[in-house]
Amino acid sequence: MEYFPSKELIITFSLYSFLVFYLQKWSKEFMGASQGFRIFLDFFMGISTIFGLFFLIYYGYKVEWTSPLILFAISLFIKGILIAIEVKLFFRIQYIVQYIGFISFIACPILAYRLLVISGLIS
Repeated sequence: MEYFPSKELIITFSLYSFLVFYLQKWSKEFMGASQGFRIFLDFFMGISTIFGLFFLIYYGYKVEWTSPLILFAISLFIKGILIAIEVKLFFRIQYIVQYIGFISFIACPILAYRLLVISGLIS
């Protein structure tokens, strides 16, 4: 296949998707007292989710429409494996969703930037 996503793109998008999944999960089951943080969490999660969707649309427009479908399918499979590994390794850690969520606050913007560089939108 000529338009098969690169390994770097697959790994970067899969990690991004994995971290956004945990932001969504944390946002759904948030039980904190700070409504300001909840608003920030929801906003950050929403922006991250929208960026992922728009990236797939842009990637399909730029390359070929089957490429983002392939990228999405592969990343969905890898994300499933990562979630299964996380569940098996860290099931005893009480606040693992929040810990991964905090990592997401730092890693998602970095991975989003890498996605833009890999796709050629910015250099």
